[in-house]
Amino acid sequence: MNWLHSIDVELQRIHPGDNPGRTRTVARRIAGIALQHHYGLAEGDFLAVLKRCMDDGTLPEEVRSAAAKLSARLDASFRSPSSDPVGDAMTIVSFVRSAAGTV
Repeated sequence: MNWLHSIDVELQRIHPGDNPGRTRTVARRIAGIALQHHYGLAEGDFLAVLKRCMDDGTLPEEVRSAAAKLSARLDASFRSPSSDPVGDAMTIVSFVRSAAGTV
């Protein structure tokens, strides 16, 4: 399956009023799919590829920051460091699309 199609399928899983944890999980999958394509990896651990992205000094800061927010643990009050996980995921997708020449 094409990576962009896989992302579209994931985006269709997000609905207004969804549990924030579910939305965050879907956003992590979206970012992971894009990053796996970027790094030429087979399907695998999305958190591991997000952490790889965070540490990749060749990537733009906004992409690394988005990956950091998506991969961070929830705080003691169960809040995510990302106020917009889907937006963070789409920052990564946009970068990968641009890098792949599929804008």
